[in-house]
Amino acid sequence: MTHETESTVLDIDAEAIKKKLESLGAKKMRDAVLKVRWYRIKGTKEGEDPWYLRIRSDSEGNHEVTWKGRSDVLGASRTHKEINLTVSDPEKMGAFFEAVGLEYYAYQEKKRISFSLRDWLFEIDSYPGMPPYLEIEGSSEEHVREAIKLLGLENNRTWARGERLLIQTVYNLDWYKMKF
Repeated sequence: MTHETESTVLDIDAEAIKKKLESLGAKKMRDAVLKVRWYRIKGTKEGEDPWYLRIRSDSEGNHEVTWKGRSDVLGASRTHKEINLTVSDPEKMGAFFEAVGLEYYAYQEKKRISFSLRDWLFEIDSYPGMPPYLEIEGSSEEHVREAIKLLGLENNRTWARGERLLIQTVYNLDWYKMKF
């Protein structure tokens, strides 16, 4: 099990971020479309999930199941426990989740470009109908803030309350059905 600490930086210029990361020597890890299906305990109300599961497939043919625990907000970042597993058949995995009583409750598609630099992960995400944003993963809140400063994004808004709330609250879009 890993602990993930991440922050979302809003109001970015995606092309400028890509160029900055490349100039710093970042390695491009992925440029793909992600399709994400979400599962939770049946009957759980929005925002009250003690944990959730997602099946994420990318346009390169990779499939991953992720269990994520509830997040703790640390300021500009959030942290949570996470377990990732590679799977070969996402449809069967989804059928398994439903067979054991979990509820399939949301679906999204997004474009993601991922870079690694030193011990950070940078992901530029684009959903339909909203501007792109940058997720930065690091080892701690301070480590993430160091990356924000490195990219010159100290004056940008940050978001630490999760993707669903970002999409629903800031952009007034239906997180449950984000499709291109």
